[in-house]
Amino acid sequence: MIKSIRQLHAKLIGSNACTTLQARIFHEVSVIAMVGLPLALLVNIFINVPLVNLVLSAAWIVIVALYINSRYFGRLWLSFILFSAGTSILMIFNYFINSGIHGPTLILFLLSLVFILLIMPTRQYIFWILINVSIVGGLLLIEYYNSGFIKVSYAKRSDLFLDIATTYLSVVVCIGAVLSYLINSYQREKDNAEKASLALKEANDSKTRLLSILSHDLRSPLNSISSFLEILHSYGLSPEERHFLERSLLNETKNTQVMLHNLLNWTKSQMDGGTSVNMVRLNLSEVVSACLLVQQGSADIKTVGISVNIDPSIELDADLDMLKLVIRNLINNAIKFTSPGGEIQISSSCVSGHVKLHIMDNGVGIPTERQQELFKLNAASTYGTSNEKGVGLGLILCKEYTEMQNGRISFSSVPGNGTTFTLEFLDANGDLPTDVLAKLNTDLAKSY
Repeated sequence: MIKSIRQLHAKLIGSNACTTLQARIFHEVSVIAMVGLPLALLVNIFINVPLVNLVLSAAWIVIVALYINSRYFGRLWLSFILFSAGTSILMIFNYFINSGIHGPTLILFLLSLVFILLIMPTRQYIFWILINVSIVGGLLLIEYYNSGFIKVSYAKRSDLFLDIATTYLSVVVCIGAVLSYLINSYQREKDNAEKASLALKEANDSKTRLLSILSHDLRSPLNSISSFLEILHSYGLSPEERHFLERSLLNETKNTQVMLHNLLNWTKSQMDGGTSVNMVRLNLSEVVSACLLVQQGSADIKTVGISVNIDPSIELDADLDMLKLVIRNLINNAIKFTSPGGEIQISSSCVSGHVKLHIMDNGVGIPTERQQELFKLNAASTYGTSNEKGVGLGLILCKEYTEMQNGRISFSSVPGNGTTFTLEFLDANGDLPTDVLAKLNTDLAKSY
């Protein structure tokens, strides 16, 4: 019941996204008036002031028309100007027929001024205050100098007190409701602004971090490449020395290429609509073999052995380009942090129907203090066992791309004893990994 009332209220007032705050306040006032005026009519029937009921009925019709004009035709300011002028005219008439200073009209003038100041721009406050004060002052002067011109319309003294009391309570309710709505709207927009500011700060920090990484990390390999080329060009070298420099130059070039490739892919993934996912059925063994064709040269240069044990029948649902990038990055990292003569094992498993790919090395491992920050942009890039340099984006891309394919990436590492990264994807039947399903179910339950 309460939920239905809130939905109806939101529909009558207008959504926060599509309706301005001034318009929502005007609609709130209009709805309150459309509900409150019929109640006032009942009170006036009881205290027997029929002329006042004519004024209230006319006011109700005007408010309904102006509400529709603003809410459904979008002409807020026209509606509000007519509302301010119309209610002022009706209240002037009501002052004369409803006991003047002895009636509730002055309280209604104050309520009208409050509503006007809530909606109008601050630069117009003085104008509207002067209008309101001038009208009230003029009415008081007329009644003061013409005391017999306005008569008390109440048949009994109790009717006067009842009218003043109900009017006062109505004004309190109206002002309280509007101020409460205004405060809640202000707090909601403040929270949204703070969230947007925080998101902007995080984006700016990420950009600053990325630029600092680029300025520092790309300078080193480019300087190395320049030095290698200068030595090859300027000095007479033996075939063994030339071969060593050429191999080092090739390795440095490949590392730089991987860094730039990761940078471009990460930048693309941050742009709206920059990355789309094309899920298809893939053979895991074929994808890994294609990735090894690219990475095998780096492993051979470093004399790192790679053994592969993947069930050739395993298939999974993934994006081919994304999956290749993730696997290449993980193999490249394994090579980077494995000492010469070390070994990397690539294997697969199918646990409870979930396809898993394991990339295990016996390298230096990941320091405990770095493990919590491993998939974040503020993770520090590190040097490999042969001084290879990374831009710190590879694992970020692996995590983002894996999750975009409805998968999961995890790792276990013992410093000094190597690291194992595990990728888990949709199985052949399209079932999500257990923990991913649990998270989705939790989020779905919260939404209801």
